[in-house]
Amino acid sequence: MSWNLAARRRSRHHTLSNLVHWKISSKTTNAYAETCCGPRSDTASLNDGIDLFVQRICKEMIKYEATTREVLNSLLVKRSVEGYLSLQLELSTAIITFLKSMTPQTTTDDLVDKVFRQFKIDTTSGEPYKNIMRHFVFATIGWSTLLYTADMGPTSSDFAISGDTLRTKPSRKGSLEQSSQRPVGALLRSFGVMPITCPPGTDRSDGQPTLLAVTHLNFFSLSKLGDVTLLWTDDLSKHCEFDRYSREKTLKLFRWPSVCARVCLSKDEATLIDLLYKSHLCQHGCRNGNGMVAKAYLSEVLLSYRLLFGQHFPSRQLYRRKERKGAKFEGSIDPLLDTLCGDKDINDFDGTKALIRERGVYNARINFPHLGARLLELENYSINQRPRNLSEVWNDERDPERLLTFRAVLVVGALSILLSFVQVLVGIAQIVMSSRSR
Repeated sequence: MSWNLAARRRSRHHTLSNLVHWKISSKTTNAYAETCCGPRSDTASLNDGIDLFVQRICKEMIKYEATTREVLNSLLVKRSVEGYLSLQLELSTAIITFLKSMTPQTTTDDLVDKVFRQFKIDTTSGEPYKNIMRHFVFATIGWSTLLYTADMGPTSSDFAISGDTLRTKPSRKGSLEQSSQRPVGALLRSFGVMPITCPPGTDRSDGQPTLLAVTHLNFFSLSKLGDVTLLWTDDLSKHCEFDRYSREKTLKLFRWPSVCARVCLSKDEATLIDLLYKSHLCQHGCRNGNGMVAKAYLSEVLLSYRLLFGQHFPSRQLYRRKERKGAKFEGSIDPLLDTLCGDKDINDFDGTKALIRERGVYNARINFPHLGARLLELENYSINQRPRNLSEVWNDERDPERLLTFRAVLVVGALSILLSFVQVLVGIAQIVMSSRSR
């Protein structure tokens, strides 16, 4: 743990400096963070990562400043002396509060209407700003649930998600008005960003293996044998996403585990993701259909860092030496990410350790019901890779018994050759000494 203490101090100083520069009060940022993730803890273990996450949200909000300036002046006219970024945070906090009381039928337009009523804007006065507010509400849902980052296009264009892949493109295209009148949960499922309790691929009835072994599924093996590169993402829905058939073998990992831990440790019975999930009607009778989805899902995310990095010494070294640089945001990094990926043990972080049950071998169906399909695909890719040179053979830890046998044979062979060479030298020396004695 001591290896990253200095980095954590620098990270906190950098985060606070940015918030001061943007003229945002700690009261405003704390209110936003608590509305999203739950109350702040007494210790700073998770707070540093949460503050850094809020800084990232603020930077996203800056992109909306020019578009929302006029509507903010109308909504919060009496408080326009404050910076627009602070007003955006206040507006987002109000939207998240409305989200927590929504029903499975709540639409984006319902939330927009609540915002207008909250700030006493009549329908006629609010109509010119309706499309702007639709996009801002959609963006706020993404920021507060961590699931996606909205892509702000023209105010009349339909909702879009930044960095769309085939999986996150909406399954049905429509106008902005049509999308705004769909239930929020259904809208997000059409983008493929909602976790569900019965994901395909993990409950295999075809006899295919569902076990995930640390020896096979670690980032060191993926990187050295499979040429897999890492891309740190701000979108939880992309965590562990990997396309084995793409030219660039890129594994995406979420960079804000402190937010996951805070939500899991909060006393709220349901989270925003759970509320959005309620409109999912399972056709397979899954046993967790009525349970809380988000905390189980976020616990899987935390455990996946340990599987890929924390439980494997060479992977921890690779993270410290190379991969953590890419996880930085504005020169700072989530301290919990450093611990999960770079430390052998988790010793603090406000009870985070209790959320993680480490094993040498995991069952994808039981331990990773949501992420299991992605992890199984990743493990299958790793198993099918073959060493290309002696160095890769020497470092291939996927089969410990075979590796031990190979190293033993190599060492014994090298010693035998060395011993034979020494015997030759001794024989030559004896011949030389014998010839001189004559």
